[in-house]
Amino acid sequence: MKKSLLFALLLCTVFVSKAQNGWFFGGSAGLGYRGYFIASGEAWVGYEFNDRVALGSGLGAVICAGRDNYFDVTGIAEPFVRVCVWHNESIFVDLYALGGFEFTNELKLCQVGLRPSLRFRVSENVDMAVDLIVLGAQYSPEYGWSPSFSFSSLNGGFRLAYHF
Repeated sequence: MKKSLLFALLLCTVFVSKAQNGWFFGGSAGLGYRGYFIASGEAWVGYEFNDRVALGSGLGAVICAGRDNYFDVTGIAEPFVRVCVWHNESIFVDLYALGGFEFTNELKLCQVGLRPSLRFRVSENVDMAVDLIVLGAQYSPEYGWSPSFSFSSLNGGFRLAYHF
């Protein structure tokens, strides 16, 4: 009996070191279950030009394991441009223009799109972010280009950021 989605647990935590208008570093980790177990991790690096614009990239991997000795490792590269479109003292509305690539020894999927994100300032040094959706297009060697819509990025959903 094939289960498309019995139980899903996503825990993505990002720890980010950020200098005001400078370099930032971070990463994310996730766990899930979609008929098979999923573990993912991604490291980020980028540069924040000012309070509104940042440029960066993530590099990581997704590991899937399931029944009948199913095991797959997929690499992820996710360059992005982040633009803060609105903020006050504790709430930020960001828009990411991103490209995403999934690969093993060859390209499995290429995705381009827009991802709105909400960030909440929990304390002076801690932000919590929620990625809403990704709208765009994706390319796979098997199917070509097609429109895409998903409820999170290739390796994201919820993030917690610590600013040094």
